[in-house]
Amino acid sequence: MKKIISCSLSICLSLLFLISCQKHKSTKQFIDFAAIDSSVRPQDDFFLFANGTWLKNTEIPSSETGWGSFYILNEKSTIDLHSLLEELSGKASKHKKGSIAQLTTDLYRSGMDSLTIESLGIDPLKEDLERIQASKEPSDILKEITREITSGIVPLYSGFIPSHLILFYVHQDEKNSERMMAHFDQGDLGLPTKDYYFAGDSASMAIRDAYLKYIAKFFVLMGGSENEADDKAQRILELETKLAGASKSPVELRDPLENYNKFTVAQIDSTMPGLSWPTVIHDLGIETDTILMGQPKYYIALNELLYSTPIETWKDILSYFIIRSNAGALSSQFVDNQFEFYGKTLQGQKEMKPRWKRLSQVVNDQLGDALGQLYVARFFPPEAKQRMNELVDNLLAAYEERILNTTWMSDSTKEKALEKLHAITRKIGYPDRWDSYEGITIRLDVYVTNLTNTRQYAYKKMIAKLDKPVDPTEWLMTPPTVNAYYQPTRNEIVFPAGILQPPFFDKDADDAINYGAIGLVIAHEVTHGFDDKGRMFDSKGNLNEWWTNEDSKRYDEQAGKIIEQFNTYTVLDGLHLNGELTQGENIADLGGLLIAYDAFKRTEQGQSDKPIDGLTPDQRFFLSYAKVWQIKITDESLRQQILTDPHSPPQYRINGPLTNMPAFYKAFNVNPGDKLYKPDSLHIRIW
Repeated sequence: MKKIISCSLSICLSLLFLISCQKHKSTKQFIDFAAIDSSVRPQDDFFLFANGTWLKNTEIPSSETGWGSFYILNEKSTIDLHSLLEELSGKASKHKKGSIAQLTTDLYRSGMDSLTIESLGIDPLKEDLERIQASKEPSDILKEITREITSGIVPLYSGFIPSHLILFYVHQDEKNSERMMAHFDQGDLGLPTKDYYFAGDSASMAIRDAYLKYIAKFFVLMGGSENEADDKAQRILELETKLAGASKSPVELRDPLENYNKFTVAQIDSTMPGLSWPTVIHDLGIETDTILMGQPKYYIALNELLYSTPIETWKDILSYFIIRSNAGALSSQFVDNQFEFYGKTLQGQKEMKPRWKRLSQVVNDQLGDALGQLYVARFFPPEAKQRMNELVDNLLAAYEERILNTTWMSDSTKEKALEKLHAITRKIGYPDRWDSYEGITIRLDVYVTNLTNTRQYAYKKMIAKLDKPVDPTEWLMTPPTVNAYYQPTRNEIVFPAGILQPPFFDKDADDAINYGAIGLVIAHEVTHGFDDKGRMFDSKGNLNEWWTNEDSKRYDEQAGKIIEQFNTYTVLDGLHLNGELTQGENIADLGGLLIAYDAFKRTEQGQSDKPIDGLTPDQRFFLSYAKVWQIKITDESLRQQILTDPHSPPQYRINGPLTNMPAFYKAFNVNPGDKLYKPDSLHIRIW
């Protein structure tokens, strides 16, 4: 093994050699040598070592909140979608009415028609606003909320949850995953989480001041005076603050057991009679005698506030809600106000994305299966899916071996863990069955109406699932999405085509590159089935305690160490990471890295020491891993991430797991005294 300093220098010298060689040959390089900062020791900060020069030389585009691997690939996906939409638009006259080509083309063209949108102003929503103003009593407010949900006037979360003061959706019963039930969760407020309403630091207070100005500006744009608008904004913030006080924090929302509360409609109607639950259920277009409620405290508060708050304030908040929900589809003054707060203030975005980028993503969000069919046909080769299946097979085999070799888990729990592992369903690239979107009407004249129609279609599709068998073919992401997920109630891992591209996946790359990148992503998602939340669900996706008490205690002890480790990390002048909020992702990062490495060592390259470009196979694996999190984000976006996001910032997603990784120590000669070194006795071991 070389000395510490020679490890960094050898990589730097390899870089210089490779740069000179590129003038004479075109061999594809899979390691980003130009990103490496050899003035940083890999043993002290692998994130900066692997990405430091790139970070120094990279400026975040003014229209972005960050830049790097995910952002660049998302940009490519958007450009690819745009090329398809422009191609379709060039053939608009040939598309049959109701076809996926006509629907996607005309939704895109209606959103791109800025002249018509500017001329209409707020007119597309006038009827809704006038109806709100006609409300006279609390029952009218409830009827208006349910009408907005069912009509599609409000947007959807994750493609299937209507966003409103009442958050209603149809999803699996977490304790009986074969049954689709009505769910009610705490409502959607204007600020990201409840903490934003109460935090006393200067940054949080500045955000609340900006939020007040943002709300008031909408009322001015609707024709009100500034004084009147300021008063309305203040009353709305006061009402939202009361609702926030009855809401759960992001950490509290992580507990599946605490957020599982089953009631009969008669029970909740007797507890919260002011909300008229039988009427609400009926007006939502469903029939059921039992519901699941995630956070009853929120609805108890809503029940009281509905009657103690003046009707004028409720009318104001519903008017504001409709405008906020549709601002991006209105004239430029509304769009600009929306961007000023949610883009600039909250995330540090300097400029708005161009209209074509925004519209390409809107069509993907609203008609993802329609555009997705065209996307995978053009940009996702069949051999990529075959190679991914091979990777998944090897990673699952490595996971099985690690479960069997785990020393802290009893044999009975191991047996059930293996049962769950073997039952995991995989979805790669795109769904087996596409939505036809039959019955949606898309016209060229009113963009807002087109959005309403697609949302209403999605809502009707959602409520039709109630009491029906679970559809195993359903996807919760569109094929062009640059992301992946694990769904605990279905025990499935899903990898859309959008993420199966460099730097995450390259069918021509050596195994070290693919296992360090997409291998990590696959193993990360599998590990979510065994993180602090996922482990509570059994092989069939039911919320069920399948661990022995002793195994649970040992697991929690190690998970507690991960919480402690990440609580020690600070950014932005002392703002600490939240180890409790991020523990699931941190567990998945550590477990994913360990499993991906184990799977890599099962390959021919992983079992050899043959260098490529001056790097050992293991060094290539870890540098590929670092490339995944080669990301730079604005301070504002970083602050919001720390307060709201269960994912740790990029630097800690690299350095955090590596401190617990013996193979990394060996690959880069990490020794006592190095900043990333921990004695073996302090290494966190779960998987």
